[in-house]
Parts: sequence; structure tokens; C-alpha cells
Amino acid sequence: MWVCTRVFHVPKRGNAEAEYEDAVYPERNLARQLGEFRCAVADGASESAFSGLWAQLLVRSFGKRKMRLEQLRRLFENAIKSKPVPWYLEKKIKNGAHAAFMGLLIRDRTQNGNGSDTEAGRSWRGVAVGDSCIFHVREDELIAVGPVTKSELFDNSPYLIATKAKELIRPRTVHHVSMMSGDWEPGDVFYLATDAIAQWLLAELEAGRPPWESLRDLCADDDTTLYARLIDELRTNHGLHNDDTTLLQVEVD
Repeated sequence: MWVCTRVFHVPKRGNAEAEYEDAVYPERNLARQLGEFRCAVADGASESAFSGLWAQLLVRSFGKRKMRLEQLRRLFENAIKSKPVPWYLEKKIKNGAHAAFMGLLIRDRTQNGNGSDTEAGRSWRGVAVGDSCIFHVREDELIAVGPVTKSELFDNSPYLIATKAKELIRPRTVHHVSMMSGDWEPGDVFYLATDAIAQWLLAELEAGRPPWESLRDLCADDDTTLYARLIDELRTNHGLHNDDTTLLQVEVD
């Protein structure tokens, strides 16, 4: 399968790029022939210290097939030990870091050894904790969305993956891991989005304004300032929550 991705992100209004606490994998646009593709977004919780680092560890480990929480926690603890910590962050560090997560695996098994199509084939699986979402779109029609399915369901207390072993998933248990799956067809598009932009996408759908054509045109242009302008306009005039805002487009063919 041919995989083409576009990555867009904007930090909170008033924050510098270095203060961006979301994470995305792959970090750069790609266009490549692959039999299997993995990608992810994560949203570091602003109330915890070094949540951006934790988000980066989560997406990179998923993308590189190294999703082992205990190892990631040790990497995180070792990394923050080497960082200078102001006194006002000491309590936050003791409480650990937290992040919402959305990972996607796409496979193409339609080619057998002779190069002809077989029946088993084009599949995808998603795994999520919290309110970062996936949108599966085919010919401008929404095929699947999750784990949040209505704009009104977003709140300030999503379930998050934590760095502390006693808080595998905050605030309760692993039962709050959402699993999704389906089949894809050539030309399908997937969007992985952190909570602010995901909520806006759902609100647009609920209002009868499918945003897919606009997003496709946006993603077709390599000028990332267009996305920044869109987010700024939505924050100013349409009530978009002022949060780190990340969108990953994945087109498969």
C-alpha cells in the first residue's frame, strides 16, 4: 500500500513551540510503499510535569513496536533525573506525568507471492486511552470515529496513561482502553486528532458541515501556516479550546 501522511500542530496561544506538550509519530510527512504502517498522537496533560516528554515516549514506542509501559516509565524517570527542576515543579514530579493516547495500525495483506490479490487483506486497528480520536473517512463520508463519538462528551477529566505504576490508567483501570478496528479501501483517509481539534470536527459533523473537503485541501498544501491560521480563527471566532492542537492525516492507496 502507498501511505502518505501530513502532520500539523499548533501550541497553545501565548505559548512557545518549546512548550508544546502534544506528540505525534511520525513527526514528519512521509510518502512510502509499505505493507504495515503505525502512527500515533498523544496529548500530554498540562497539569503534570514533563507531560510532553511522556507523550513523545508513548507515540515513538508505539510507532517502533516497543510499547512496554514499564520500560517507558523507567526511561521517563531516568530522563527527568538529568533535568534541572525548579522548586514549584517538585510536587508535580512526584505525582508523575499523564497523557491521552491514540495509536493506529494499518495493514495491507492483499498481495500474495504471485502479486495477485487475495481475499484477506486491508485492515486497521486503533487503540486509545482518553480523548484523542481517530476519524476514518471514505469519499468524504465518515466510516468510523472514536473513542469519543459526540462533541458534548469532551471534558476536563479524560482517562490518561500515567508514569506511575499504581496509576496504569488514571484514575481507574485498564478497562478504559478503547479498541477499534475495520477494513480500508484505496483512497481512504484517516485523521488522528488531539482533543481540541477532535471536538471541533465532531461539532462540525453534528451541525451538518462535514469538514473533510476543507481538511483535504488543507493537507494538500505543504504550507503549515494555513493550519495555524485555521486554528487561530477557530479559537477567536468559534470557541475552539485554547490547547495544543495536533492533526495527523494518513491517506492509503
